[in-house]
Amino acid sequence: MTKVVLITGSSGGIGSALVKVYSEAGFFVIGLDKIQNDNHNDDSDYSYINIDLLDFAKNKNYREEKVKEIVGIFPATIGEFVLVNNAAEQIIKPLSEISWNDWEMSLAVNTVAPFFFAQSFREHLSASPGHVINITSIHAKLTKSNFTCYATSKAALEAVTRSLALELSPIGVSVNAVAPAAISTKMLKSGFNDVPEKYRKLNDYHPSKSIGSPEDVAVFVKSISDHRSGFLTGSVLEFNGGIGGKLHDPDS
Repeated sequence: MTKVVLITGSSGGIGSALVKVYSEAGFFVIGLDKIQNDNHNDDSDYSYINIDLLDFAKNKNYREEKVKEIVGIFPATIGEFVLVNNAAEQIIKPLSEISWNDWEMSLAVNTVAPFFFAQSFREHLSASPGHVINITSIHAKLTKSNFTCYATSKAALEAVTRSLALELSPIGVSVNAVAPAAISTKMLKSGFNDVPEKYRKLNDYHPSKSIGSPEDVAVFVKSISDHRSGFLTGSVLEFNGGIGGKLHDPDS
């Protein structure tokens, strides 16, 4: 009986850490992304499938083809099945510049695709100890200017999480979400290349006195899928170094 995990956005910072953590735990990992991370090429327990999540959300024929491709590499018997919806599109624009395409991309990738993954693999999830874990964001509740599309799509993903839990929990599938704050991915760090002092300031602003690492997130996500009680479902678990409870005083 093989443990299987599907990870969307498997080539990014958090996605790569998820692949590593689940691989080390003996899972057969299927990574889904638009680009392949060469770091995983030598992993015998890892398979990569190229996927466009905008098409997956919009195009029924494309979605069915990709689901068939994924199922085609499943082991004969599955002892545990985990789906981690990690991929995300982060569009940062002021209100005046946001287009319909920005909305479509954000909602399709961040909200609709995770729903269709849960729908498409409902039977596999219910046939074994099944877990759906959606990676949302602190922006779902606490956001800032220019993050309208991203924040809205992540808030909607939290609503999807609660709704899926109502329908999947009765058949033995737990559905939860993890909402990270700042995580030290390459994407985050690149925004501070010219202002390293601001990165240090952000680090120190967290009550934990640290920005989270992709490995921290991955280990936490794995711990959720280790939880055997179906009572943990429909939850949004914050992972933010305490910053979600901190008021900002401009004078401090």
